[in-house]
Amino acid sequence: MKFLHAADLHLDRSFEGLTKVPEDFQQQLTAANQKMLQNIVDTAIDQAVDFILLAGDTFHQNRPTLKTQRYFFQEMARLTEAQIPVFMNFGNHDFYQADRYWFAFPENIQLFADEQVETKQLVTKAGEQIAITSFSYQHPTIEAAMIEGFPVKGAVDFHIGMYHGGQLPYAPVQLSELLTKGYDYWALGHIHVPQVLTEEPYVVYPGTPQGHTQKEVNLAGVTLVESLGNRLVCRTLSVEAIRWEKRRISLAGLRQPREIFSLVRKLSTELPTLLHLEFSETEGIGDEFAYQLASGELLEALQEEVDSGIFLWQVTLADAPVTRPYLAVEKNLIDQLIATYQEPDVFSDLLSELEQNPQLHRLMDQAFKATTIEGLKEKMAQSYQFRREADVD
Repeated sequence: MKFLHAADLHLDRSFEGLTKVPEDFQQQLTAANQKMLQNIVDTAIDQAVDFILLAGDTFHQNRPTLKTQRYFFQEMARLTEAQIPVFMNFGNHDFYQADRYWFAFPENIQLFADEQVETKQLVTKAGEQIAITSFSYQHPTIEAAMIEGFPVKGAVDFHIGMYHGGQLPYAPVQLSELLTKGYDYWALGHIHVPQVLTEEPYVVYPGTPQGHTQKEVNLAGVTLVESLGNRLVCRTLSVEAIRWEKRRISLAGLRQPREIFSLVRKLSTELPTLLHLEFSETEGIGDEFAYQLASGELLEALQEEVDSGIFLWQVTLADAPVTRPYLAVEKNLIDQLIATYQEPDVFSDLLSELEQNPQLHRLMDQAFKATTIEGLKEKMAQSYQFRREADVD
């Protein structure tokens, strides 16, 4: 027996937190979900698996766009030609409503469509008897303990449980409850970070195979499960189309900011990459570097230097900044703002609640107000850099 376990594909989901994406890279973002699905199907065919498990949230919403439906069913048709069945349930994002699907599910897809636990049977080409038990969401949440409906392992060679959720209000379940069923493998979904909860038996969250946010890094992809006698072995296979990555570059030894460009030109990637670049040891290249970084101009300039397969979406410092943060306003504007708060009526209004306290009222005399204003001026001067005349057209 050999099968692929995938979950949380979130087809239709956009990539979050990105602005000013170059046109050619935007095209890759637009096609990324479809490419990821193609990679999963290619992997299944190349590995000649007996079946695929899609353990919930295949779609990002319960009304997938017609475009997404079309390419999903096109890929499922490829699996039909390869005689690879798919066992699919629906999660909290893509909770099942039949009328939302304009294309018929092909015969090779075995759907768990109800909020009722059911078991489906399969016999592999090698003659192994497989039982797969699961349920689907028909609403955004399920607060019931669905595990209670799962039968114990019966007279089959391998029994697999598919379960999307784990914590309230998403079909809560404890690991100990899963283990009481005697199953050979638990194919979990819902958690986007890959996790193997136990290995005897395997209880696996494969994680999302395609990251859509900066937090979804170091992905495992899909889990390939194969039997060796009565024992199962697992390994992960990457299927992502675009990768989120964070890299650190040391600027130790650099004396001129322009030397950074040559470092960035050397960056290379295996896949289209959304790159967060983090600079360390920047002390030797002066305040101008910190100014250009804070203004956002450095990010734009470096984007012009990197390979076309890289979108540089963020540039930061690894170390605590040694210079004051830059505010893109002139210092006299801050002085004018502070002068406003020196007006007795304005100052009193800000502290009106404190002045109503009899014990504090007597302390809030003119000297207190003067000391507070001076402290604010000093704090602003120590904490920030302001726009210089040379920075203004």
